[in-house]
Amino acid sequence: MKKQRYTAEFKQEAVKLILIDGTSVKEVSKQLGVPEGVLYSWRQKHLDELEANAPEGAQSPKALAKENEQLRKELAKARRMNEILKKTVGYFSEGA
Repeated sequence: MKKQRYTAEFKQEAVKLILIDGTSVKEVSKQLGVPEGVLYSWRQKHLDELEANAPEGAQSPKALAKENEQLRKELAKARRMNEILKKTVGYFSEGA
């Protein structure tokens, strides 16, 4: 079986979906037909390149990516809690 070759632009777009848009590696893998391990490798290489080119004193791109991921998780949790509260208020409003 031939090893699949991807253009630099394709790799950049895949990494953008993961880092900028917040799409999970699993989802990008399904959408683009690229193995998850390959996507993790591209993401790491991209972060390493950003790290090497980051200005002195700037927050590390890896740290920013980690913080971004954490904030997305917190936002998702807050949205779930908000939906639960809306349903609870609706339930008690109907019973009154």
